[in-house]
Amino acid sequence: MIKKIISLMLMLIILNSFGIIYGYTSGYECKTIGKTAVKFVELDMNSGITTKILNANGQMISTESLENMAKGVGAIAAINGTHFEAYEGIPVPWGTIIREGKVIHISNGRSVTGITTEGRLIVDRLSFEFKGFVNGIHKSTPWRINHVSTEPEAITIFTEEYGTIVKLQVGAKAAIIVGGKVTEVVDSDFVLPTGAYAIVYNAGVVGMFQDRIKVGDEFRYEVIVSTTFTEVEEWDKVVNAIGAGPSLIINGKETADGLAEDFLEAKINTSPAERSFIGSKVDGKIVIGNMGAVTLKDAANIAKEMGLVNAMCLDGGGSIALYYPQSKISIGGRNINNGLAFMAYNGEVAKNTSSKLFFYSEEIQLEAYNIKGSNYFKLRDLAMLLGNSLNRFNVDWNSDMCSIELVKDIEYKVVGGELLQGDGKDKLSKISTAKVYMNGKEVELEAYNINGNNFYKLRDLGKVIGFDVDWNEETRSVEICTN
Repeated sequence: MIKKIISLMLMLIILNSFGIIYGYTSGYECKTIGKTAVKFVELDMNSGITTKILNANGQMISTESLENMAKGVGAIAAINGTHFEAYEGIPVPWGTIIREGKVIHISNGRSVTGITTEGRLIVDRLSFEFKGFVNGIHKSTPWRINHVSTEPEAITIFTEEYGTIVKLQVGAKAAIIVGGKVTEVVDSDFVLPTGAYAIVYNAGVVGMFQDRIKVGDEFRYEVIVSTTFTEVEEWDKVVNAIGAGPSLIINGKETADGLAEDFLEAKINTSPAERSFIGSKVDGKIVIGNMGAVTLKDAANIAKEMGLVNAMCLDGGGSIALYYPQSKISIGGRNINNGLAFMAYNGEVAKNTSSKLFFYSEEIQLEAYNIKGSNYFKLRDLAMLLGNSLNRFNVDWNSDMCSIELVKDIEYKVVGGELLQGDGKDKLSKISTAKVYMNGKEVELEAYNINGNNFYKLRDLGKVIGFDVDWNEETRSVEICTN
């Protein structure tokens, strides 16, 4: 018996000049493949759908039903996420989590599914390494991030995404870092303020802490990603990611091998078990769902039958869950630690701007958009344009903190792709969550993210950087005036 419901939900985003309506398309299906019942949702990521990481009760060490988490963010669909400690002790996750481009939890050697800025799904076996720098010198090698570490020699990073009290072992010490500097050293339980993170040295290595880190030091950390089947550059574009496994198919090749991903349990590798999965088709559509009790090899065969070219198992057994309110589907057993939600796009329409831009009386053709009556330009384009003026500045992206760091009066470092013209098409945009720092001090700038790039108002940037912006109503042109 096949039950199939296809829904077309239209978002209230209309381009008045063209009469175009952006909407999202998704569908639920329940059918038997071989002898296995498969319930799944298919989502067209090109029709106005984005993703969001779900953390139970807004923290890393809690549990909640998938339905509650998904309802809380208004999701149109959701699936359970990583493995986690479900039986005893603290319910910590046991898989990689990347949220809004920021790594907030890791597991090494196991498969991870990532969704890029363009809505493309990729899968790979990833490994991670951390490096901590004190006053620019590599002095620390953290083990984990946002994961309670009981080993005496453990060094752990906790970010604000941890979402609750960080409890220290007796004899441990932690450095609180705000704005790139150590502001406090503590030896008791603490809660991180907004925008801060901490590095914790357990009791067995606290001597190293005292020798290397003190209040006033500059501190930063790097996350180094190693891939197996894909290029590292592909993961630079990933917005949200969930790690579980084992993988089933990567780039069209079957990879269903639990031992290769350090899974030792028979219930994962060889025995039949209920499994949640996520994958994508050749056309880019993403499929999430649950399978009845199957072996890992059978799960890979089912994924192939469904036309998936990338696929990975999520946490299974009592953790399988699926949420799709359009068809009144809410499958779930025990409460879980995290999940992945799919959201109707709630951004603004970015219209290709018709305004002309002049710099030293010369017309410049740049990718620019008009959003709610204001013109927005790419930050790196402005830095490149002002590179030979007295208003020059450099732009750096801090991937660990998901922040943009601007420094005045230094030469701009070219990364490629600057000063290119756009394709002339209107785009969907959403408010950027990236923080901006000018010479180490946070500045408030309204920005929109369009296809992975941040765009800012010229006048706002002018106030921060020091140039003027003139508007000629008669010619409908903008002119940048530097010092």
